[in-house]
Amino acid sequence: MIEQTGGKVCYDPETAAALGLKSYDDAADCDILFVVGGDGTILRAVHRYVRRGIRFVGVNCGHLGFMSETGLDEVEGFLEAAEAGRLVVDERMMLEARLSGSGERFLALNDLVLSGQERTKCVYMDLLIGGVLAQKYSGDGLIVATATGSTAYSLSAGGPIVAPNVSCILATPLCPHSLHSRSIVAGPDDKLTVRPVSEPLHLSADGRRGRLVRADEQVEIQCAPVRAQFVRLREDSFFPALQAKLAQWGRQ
Repeated sequence: MIEQTGGKVCYDPETAAALGLKSYDDAADCDILFVVGGDGTILRAVHRYVRRGIRFVGVNCGHLGFMSETGLDEVEGFLEAAEAGRLVVDERMMLEARLSGSGERFLALNDLVLSGQERTKCVYMDLLIGGVLAQKYSGDGLIVATATGSTAYSLSAGGPIVAPNVSCILATPLCPHSLHSRSIVAGPDDKLTVRPVSEPLHLSADGRRGRLVRADEQVEIQCAPVRAQFVRLREDSFFPALQAKLAQWGRQ
């Protein structure tokens, strides 16, 4: 279908290998990348290609697919809309975490999760916003999420649902050992600092990478300099799709 509309087909290395292609145009040079799979597949594609300015279309083949905009039966309609210039561009804020000790940086579209090395052990940490102590946490950990990630792990932990076009940073505690520990919504220009208290923490970005945060380090989190660009057919697809997906979630 793509070639019939005058476009060129590109492949990521894994897909090309699965198809047995010895020569192919790399997906790093494409304009729009169709990602077939669930949210995990989309996250992997974003981490690989977001810095190339590529626009993504999630084609849902998973269960819920909160990040997917279309099904396989709608791909042809996307191609027609792309050729006619009728696609809606949806920019999503991302997070960047920096470790104070090593300077190592992590990028996340959904969330950054800080937890204990042992799942059964309570961890303690301080959250500072703009250099001011906002909350002391004790429990299983802390999720720092974008609006996109508000319907992922943060939602399961009791965090709010936020429309993906809202620029904000969510901090949602994991099983807090306190009745007054609740989600905090910070602004896009705020810098969040997570400081371990006595024990090291484990940091992961979008569930795909892990790093130990020493007790003498801290994690500085802020809006990333890059944004993920998704394209869709309609302007107001989030809330109708949200209702359908949450209803589907309740049936599982």
